[in-house]
Amino acid sequence: MTKNITLGAITALLLGTTAAIAADLPMKAAPPPVQIYNWTGFYIGAAAGGSIGGSDHVDQATGFSDASGYNVKGGLIGGTVGYNWQMSNIVVGFEGDASWVAERGVIPDVGIVAQNDGFVDGTGQSRFSSFTNETWLATARGRVGYAVNNLLFYGTGGYAGAGVGQGIYDNAHNVLVSSSSTRSGWTAGGGLEWGFAPNWSAKFEWLYMKFNTVALNTAFAEGPRTVPFDDNVIRFGVNYRFGGPGPGVAKY
Repeated sequence: MTKNITLGAITALLLGTTAAIAADLPMKAAPPPVQIYNWTGFYIGAAAGGSIGGSDHVDQATGFSDASGYNVKGGLIGGTVGYNWQMSNIVVGFEGDASWVAERGVIPDVGIVAQNDGFVDGTGQSRFSSFTNETWLATARGRVGYAVNNLLFYGTGGYAGAGVGQGIYDNAHNVLVSSSSTRSGWTAGGGLEWGFAPNWSAKFEWLYMKFNTVALNTAFAEGPRTVPFDDNVIRFGVNYRFGGPGPGVAKY
């Protein structure tokens, strides 16, 4: 019996000592909450970049090119407005933008007019050049994206409109004939947006645009031409989001 009493006392002493040591150990801190960026809200912004498109002057009667196709390129700067809704990781919204554009392409003619007597100079070069220029651009698009916290990967598409001119120069850069109009078309592309502050984000975006073809009535023997035009825009922008929920706290 004495042996049992002794063992009980030793056990109680050990358990008490262990509990005391455990009580003195520092408590492990809870992990900090994970901040989740929230994309919901109305926003405005500014964007700038460059564009390179393609155009041509095609003889309506023969269907052959008078310019063999050429690039139209330049820069642009403008503003953006939009709204996002975030549902879990999915972000949907709409966006509109308008930009001033300085985009131009010029190439010597190679068609029937260029080859006729009197239309080629002493070096064998055409006395005439075809040109296309873009002066403004606007789009109205839907956006669908996937958010990984403050990174948003998105696709976009919708309507595109542009102010486009086309015409013919002589070799002294005098405009012999020209026209301009608002062209309508469609656009599609995608981008990446980074929320670097609760209400601020920066984006990189690419858009392809296809516009309707217009006619250019020339004063030369070949008759009217058709002038197609498409464009590729690459731009960087900064957006500011108003109101809406702030960053949320994820559960853990």
